[in-house]
Amino acid sequence: MKITKKVKLALAMVWIFAIITMLIGTIYISQCYMTGVYGDDSSITTLYSIKDPIREIYGEVSEYKVQVIEDFKKNSTLLTDKNYLKHANRLAREMNSSIIVIENGEFRFVGIEEFDDSLKEQLSRTFYEDYQDTMYDKLRDGKVEGTANEGDFYIKEFIITSPKLYLCNQITCIKNNERISFYILTYYGNYLQQFRGTITRYSILLVFLMLFLSGVLAFLVYRQFVNPLVRLKKAAEEIGAGNLDVKLEYDTNRQDEIGELCRTFDDMKAKLSDSVSEKIRYEEENRELISNISHDLKTPITTIKGYVEGIMDGVADTPEKRDRYLKMIYNKANELDALINELSLYTNINNNAIPYEFHRVSVKDYFSDCMEEIQATLESHDMTLVYHNYCADDVRVVVDPDQLKRVINNIVTNSIKYMGKNKGQIEIYIHDAEEMVKVSIIDNGRGIDEESLPHIFDRTYRADSARQSRGGSGLGLAICKKIIEEHGGRIWAKSQKDKGTTIQFTLKKYIKEEVTNE
Repeated sequence: MKITKKVKLALAMVWIFAIITMLIGTIYISQCYMTGVYGDDSSITTLYSIKDPIREIYGEVSEYKVQVIEDFKKNSTLLTDKNYLKHANRLAREMNSSIIVIENGEFRFVGIEEFDDSLKEQLSRTFYEDYQDTMYDKLRDGKVEGTANEGDFYIKEFIITSPKLYLCNQITCIKNNERISFYILTYYGNYLQQFRGTITRYSILLVFLMLFLSGVLAFLVYRQFVNPLVRLKKAAEEIGAGNLDVKLEYDTNRQDEIGELCRTFDDMKAKLSDSVSEKIRYEEENRELISNISHDLKTPITTIKGYVEGIMDGVADTPEKRDRYLKMIYNKANELDALINELSLYTNINNNAIPYEFHRVSVKDYFSDCMEEIQATLESHDMTLVYHNYCADDVRVVVDPDQLKRVINNIVTNSIKYMGKNKGQIEIYIHDAEEMVKVSIIDNGRGIDEESLPHIFDRTYRADSARQSRGGSGLGLAICKKIIEEHGGRIWAKSQKDKGTTIQFTLKKYIKEEVTNE
């Protein structure tokens, strides 16, 4: 998943989480409000059914009060019936109210949960007040004045402010010359305090939720983005200090930009390491090449110098000796010229300074011409040639004729130089290999050991001391490899010690359908 998608997903999750949290918090605050105003059985739906909470509750309490008085008038024993009082208290709780009954100064029933000494003292004081000289609302006849009679009900409404704000409806009944007071306490106060506490808790909850969410996001950002970048920075510093063996640890299964960056960094490090290794190897080969060239140049120069000194000192005192000395000097000069030309050629090939002129040539005609020259060369060294062309007469290849001839001559020259036998033989076979033409050059010479075989196409490499004693720059097969690769083919070798060596290479066949591509 791409980083942009991850960021969008994270932002979407944050918004969803914030909206859900706000919705839950709003529901929670609204429920606390409804519970505080209408009682425990209220819900948020009450908001849509009640216009004025105070008026609604007051009306419900008034109806409830009338119903209680009617029940008491029908059966005055209900004032002391605990089952009835419990039922009445449950009904009162729906209106955010509670029931308390006092008989002769003693609390017979207490339906309120928070019944502290302050509330108890205030209710006791109202119970003992002189009610005979106080105006009461008499349910049956309205307002009357005088002494309370047996079976009469008197109503008094007042406010209690401590410890909380209550609207108190007191219903007093005279029964058997004893006074029983039935109190309906409706809780009206401390809404702001309740809301203040709710909002405080909700704010604290939001803070903790945001801290938690921020921590989670910070952890994810650090794990997904910062940590890999820190590792990349450390790895880059290690590479800058020259440590190319540093290992970058990352999740290889990541498919986003960070994963691609880490993989690209690893690829870059591998290529840089290969480049440095190649540079070191190239420098070592250059040193070895210079050493070999210096040695190979020194030998003929020393010989030339010795023969020249012999002529100058009069050692060659006869015409025959002088001719022999001059011929040796001429041969050694030719060796020097060949070494210098070979070195110059390899330098130009390695720097891509040689322009190739590719042509479509007939395999039959081209190799037949080459075999005539090779036949003459081998006969001068008392060697034989076996040649077979298994390609059809119309098969053609795309080559630079001069450079390909150089390849064949180098391989044949190497076989002659390192034959090591009196009667040598070279076999050359041409095979059709679908889109390529394969050329095999086989000799029956001394062969090459398994340890040296993989390196014979390297610059300046000569397989053993016997071969090194033959002289030469060691660039012949390296030049062959470069030329064949420039032709789009490949070259390889097989050999058995004391049995011979086979060198094979491929050339691109000319196919008519490829004319437009050319």
